[in-house]
Amino acid sequence: MRDIKALQTVQLKAIELPEFNEIRGKSWISFGPKNLFPEVLIDLYQSSAVHHTCVNAKSDALSGEGFDMIGTEIVNTQGETLNEILESVAVDFVLFGTYALNVIWNRAGDRVAEMYHLPVANVRSGKMNEEDVVEEFYYSNHWANTRKYEPKRYASYSMTDNKGDNASQIFYYHPYTPGADVYGLPDYQAALNDIELDKRISRFHNSQIDQGMFPGLFITLTNGEATPEERNLIYRDLEQSFSGADRAGKLFLSFVDSPDRKPIIETIDQANDDYYVILQDRIMNAITTAHRITSTRLIGINDASGFSNNSDEIKTAYAHFLSTVIEPMQKQVAKSMQKVVRAYGINVDLKIKPSKLSFTDTVQQQPNTPTV
Repeated sequence: MRDIKALQTVQLKAIELPEFNEIRGKSWISFGPKNLFPEVLIDLYQSSAVHHTCVNAKSDALSGEGFDMIGTEIVNTQGETLNEILESVAVDFVLFGTYALNVIWNRAGDRVAEMYHLPVANVRSGKMNEEDVVEEFYYSNHWANTRKYEPKRYASYSMTDNKGDNASQIFYYHPYTPGADVYGLPDYQAALNDIELDKRISRFHNSQIDQGMFPGLFITLTNGEATPEERNLIYRDLEQSFSGADRAGKLFLSFVDSPDRKPIIETIDQANDDYYVILQDRIMNAITTAHRITSTRLIGINDASGFSNNSDEIKTAYAHFLSTVIEPMQKQVAKSMQKVVRAYGINVDLKIKPSKLSFTDTVQQQPNTPTV
């Protein structure tokens, strides 16, 4: 076995809300540790199945069926419509609590010529002036490597200072959040550690299956002290023979010339299945509560009873979800984008059409299926 020199404990650090700090020698304000908090949110989105589903459900509902009347209006030379921009804006607004647009004015500065969605994770705020106003933003494709991907300066959205070098601007919107003056924060921020826990549990189970031998057994060889080279060889032989999902349950055979020299194989007790079921239920409740999703059926997760005739329950839950979560977000996005759209020359009140809920009223009873 390997030469174990010491046993160490690992202390896992919880995710904390980011601090916004000015950095000496830099023109932008740091967004969390190493200026990479948006990347933390992206990692959580990609790693937690429950959180990923909640974000997708909310962003789909937020964009709905697009803007009423003017959604098909083409707003840039790439041929994108307002509805296509809205779809990207909705994802950013749900995931990050903010969104950004690249607004390009015409040469005269009296009208917006084009508008594009900008991945808001790539945007950093400049420092506030004496009037607590941000006059510039910075954009980089890779903030972890600004030497290679040098941040580019853009003027903050302005209807007056919009000519020459300031013709291409960044419109950055985030609703008021106490303690967050320059950056937006997602509304599910209270569940960040639960989302991180969901991610780690998934990786733990995957690792446990892949390493089928550990930590289920503790093996002590009693046939004398081995050299470091012999220990490594024995360890590799055991690992190759018994670790991994395909090798679980294989036979362990030992030949000794004395009972005193037989290997000692001890089973390490692990948490039972109920522990993980309860923990997973707690995590799911915490994540869906933070997202303000009152019924998991809205995100395609069924309870233990399986499918049944529950159309009234879903309709009620969806109506509550729309009125308390989605419609306020739609109003925030529509009202904020209204400023840019009017400067583009479209003088109508923006309104997002809600998605329609359609399904058959009667769903036949199906056998119980495992929950996701």
